[in-house]
Amino acid sequence: MSPDNERANAHEETVRGNEALRAAAELHRLGLYNDAISRAYYAAYHWTRAVLYTKGLESRTHRGAHQLLVLHFVRAGLLSETAATLLGQLEDRREVSDYSAGVSFTAAESGEALERARAFIALCSALPEIAAQ
Repeated sequence: MSPDNERANAHEETVRGNEALRAAAELHRLGLYNDAISRAYYAAYHWTRAVLYTKGLESRTHRGAHQLLVLHFVRAGLLSETAATLLGQLEDRREVSDYSAGVSFTAAESGEALERARAFIALCSALPEIAAQ
């Protein structure tokens, strides 16, 4: 992947992540809490992909993206452990909201997911590689 492609892909992922965050906020406002939690996770996931693209990295799986983020950004001291924790919490909640029939999340839990996604995005957007876009 060329540096131009890396930048373009990273930018596209940030746009998708921001759209997912807006969708999560609207779903929360509408009382669709499970769906809001799912979209909050996808906001963070797209931002994860953006961060990975800044180093020419891609993953074929969600878990793999999380692992690459930890390996290349958290362990390298570029992102705090908090970022990995937030992403993991969002991913866990998304799996429950998407795949566990009969589980209904509350407004408070949905709001918490939104705040976690916002916090994760804030950490990622502070990276020089992302901020320079």
